Amino acid sequence: MKNTFELVSLHPFSYLSPSVHTKVYAMLIVLVPQLFMLFWTESWHSLWILLGACVASFAVTGIDCAFTKSRVFDWLSALLRGLIIGFLIPSTYPPVSVFFVAFCVLLITKYFLGGFTHAWVNPAALTVAVCWLLSTHLFPAFSLQTVDLQGKNAALMLIQNGTIPPIPLDARITSFFNNTVFSLFGVSIPEGYVSLLWDSHSVIPAFRFNMLTLLASIFLISLDMFSALIPAIYLLVYCLLVRFLAPVFYDGMVGQGDMLLALFTSGTLFCTLFLLQWYGTTPVTRAGKICYGFLAGVVAFFVVGVGDSGAGSVFTVLVINVISPLIHAVEMASERHYLHAVLLPRVQSFKDGQNA
Repeated sequence: MKNTFELVSLHPFSYLSPSVHTKVYAMLIVLVPQLFMLFWTESWHSLWILLGACVASFAVTGIDCAFTKSRVFDWLSALLRGLIIGFLIPSTYPPVSVFFVAFCVLLITKYFLGGFTHAWVNPAALTVAVCWLLSTHLFPAFSLQTVDLQGKNAALMLIQNGTIPPIPLDARITSFFNNTVFSLFGVSIPEGYVSLLWDSHSVIPAFRFNMLTLLASIFLISLDMFSALIPAIYLLVYCLLVRFLAPVFYDGMVGQGDMLLALFTSGTLFCTLFLLQWYGTTPVTRAGKICYGFLAGVVAFFVVGVGDSGAGSVFTVLVINVISPLIHAVEMASERHYLHAVLLPRVQSFKDGQNA
């Protein structure tokens, strides 16, 4: 009698971590609200740039599919790369230029830098960096004077001078939290920070919707899509340096650097979530991840500064991508030493005990 099998299952086996495709699905899901916000705010120029970057990414993936034996068109990863590139490009950038730059850089990354899954450099970050090098003036930074940075609330200056316009409900929401939550701790927040979190109105979409990026971070980390170790170490080191060391450079008081300015005005959160832990570019051991996050925080302090950079977060990722292979080499040497110094002698002693 012939048996008919209709179901193939891996049970009782299971993955130790989500697959790459699962992570791609999750990241695409959390980008949908940001896309909706661009439609809602009628940011048509940014949407055209996103379209140009996505078409370029699809074109490179299509070329690779046509000239490889696998014939696999990985449209999900291509879509994610295109969206991340588009979100990090200013709305003032010509969409046609974005298409050609993204097409050329992604093609070079695919065939000369190890491909998309084994590249030592983040392809999206490299594309944005090339766009910045070609038209630096289109990546504006927030304008702050030295006297603004000497105070405790530099971000508040951007709100008060109209650089970050308030949303209509800002005053009501701020009053609600001051009366119900912050009053329990004897503190209050000034009006304007709700607007900074909701929409900073930057010309770079990745810098705008900080609240959505925060919620996306919580969503992805809570589902174990990413380890919280690298982002936690990175943001902690960067914020502490901004808080205590940055004031030294502009004659401010030590301990009064504005961490909110650093987090919410230069795409720090967006790049931490979507670029810093790009698959294939991070260490694998706990010690390596701690070192990776620590060095990334130090690099961000010197590249991004106090949060007034238009592309500093992208270059931070590229610099740490260069350092990551060195960390990986140390990891491999350490594991090899542990293998020869500890594991193999244990195996040999076990064999000697059996043969005695």
